[in-house]
Amino acid sequence: MYKCSAKASLVIDQIRSRCQEDTQTNNKWRGRSGNYMYIMGRENADGKATGVVHKIADDSSHKLCGSFKIMSDGIITRFTGLSKADWNNAMRNAEAEYKVKYEAETTETATEQKVAV
Repeated sequence: MYKCSAKASLVIDQIRSRCQEDTQTNNKWRGRSGNYMYIMGRENADGKATGVVHKIADDSSHKLCGSFKIMSDGIITRFTGLSKADWNNAMRNAEAEYKVKYEAETTETATEQKVAV
């Protein structure tokens, strides 16, 4: 399993669900100018998610066409072949999911500590 920050991981999950809608795979999608696939790169100590993007040709071969970088705070700075609208959707949905999963836990803990016994 690839390790990155929680926010970057949630963005990758959103990209993965986008791929599932398009091609029923975890890493391939249909872009404006063809079919693409992403491959995760090395793990980064600072929590970034990075990797490469390949464009799939008509004969099912693929060729390197770019890369992607998702910062540890969940901001996509580069994702070749994915539209800006898809970037924004993935970041917005991941942020909402992060707030539900992680920020709700911290408010519950704070509330429990304030209760007098």
